[in-house]
Amino acid sequence: MPTTVAPVLGDHVLGYAMACTEVQEGLRDVLVQLSGFALLLMTHRPERSVWAGSLDAIATRMDEALEGMRALRAPAAARHQFHHLSAAADAIGRAAGLAHVCLTGRADDTDRDALLRTLRAATHHLRATGRLLPGFELVDLGQACCAAHAADAASPRLSCDVIAS
Repeated sequence: MPTTVAPVLGDHVLGYAMACTEVQEGLRDVLVQLSGFALLLMTHRPERSVWAGSLDAIATRMDEALEGMRALRAPAAARHQFHHLSAAADAIGRAAGLAHVCLTGRADDTDRDALLRTLRAATHHLRATGRLLPGFELVDLGQACCAAHAADAASPRLSCDVIAS
């Protein structure tokens, strides 16, 4: 017997969820881009002139997500989910500001640590949205086949020389 989500959640929640999907995808995209940017900051010397353009593109995507978010009207059954979506947006906005700070010559480990903590908080809130309403789950690539290959590559291997000695 086929089941549908609408009778369980109600049409008003389903309508909200459909409208919210694009907003969450936008926030997730910005979070992924900022996380990649943070990785570059941790592994390379920042070149403001080159990387500032990337942050501008990220800011444009964030503005689009926030515009969609302002149009959302969360029904009572989705208010907790919307709370976490809003908290994620706030954290992502703070992370974008911290990324700009990290591009300055004055940035230090404290600034980079703050960026990472803020990205972690944003991830936490976006994951919470998936626990509260169906369809908003973040994909955990830690269980993907490529993650198994990475784990194999990272594990220490004993060579025949080590075993023989």
